[in-house]
Amino acid sequence: MNKLGLHAVFPVYFSPKLAESSLWKQEITFEKGNQYLIVAPSGSGKSTLATALFGNHFHYEGTITYDGQILQNLSLEELVRFRQKGIQLLFQDVRLIPEQTIRENILMRTFGKADAATQNLLETYAQRLGIAKVLDQKATQCSYGERQRGAILRSLIHPADFLVYDECFSHLDSANRKVAYDLIVEVAFSHQSAVLFFELNAFAFPHQCHVLQL
Repeated sequence: MNKLGLHAVFPVYFSPKLAESSLWKQEITFEKGNQYLIVAPSGSGKSTLATALFGNHFHYEGTITYDGQILQNLSLEELVRFRQKGIQLLFQDVRLIPEQTIRENILMRTFGKADAATQNLLETYAQRLGIAKVLDQKATQCSYGERQRGAILRSLIHPADFLVYDECFSHLDSANRKVAYDLIVEVAFSHQSAVLFFELNAFAFPHQCHVLQL
């Protein structure tokens, strides 16, 4: 997928403030290979938009398009294909399976094709993120910050064209946020993926993202 479009999208169940919004009721195209930081204060509809982009609900006016195809018109099979290669979402609650290990949760993203190269990559990314020692612990036994880093790693082990992150750094300290951001950007660049960060506030470190206000 090369382009993700928002066409006059606006939520139907609440009315966020529009005075400074760069996205609601606008014509916006996100392009593969670029990085975007969407600053979205509480009550602005951050998670509503992030999950809408992923096709989890259609509670909005206007349309969302994947390479010009209207999301609401896609069949379930087409949507599944897009979720394999076209778009991923790291939900705010990370959604790891509690009784599986961090490693097992990560490898679910490989769709059963975890070869030696993938395992090596997993170990390398885990070292970078500081979670190598907990890879074989059940998710329920790990801290929320460790689970969050595990979910970030899962998103990178087989990255889609569009990587959408809903407050993916919320339980990380400033040092770990920067480490995780650098890894995401590095992997995205190598795959020419687009990255959309939804955050409550702007990043406190230098970055190359296009900044939009929700």
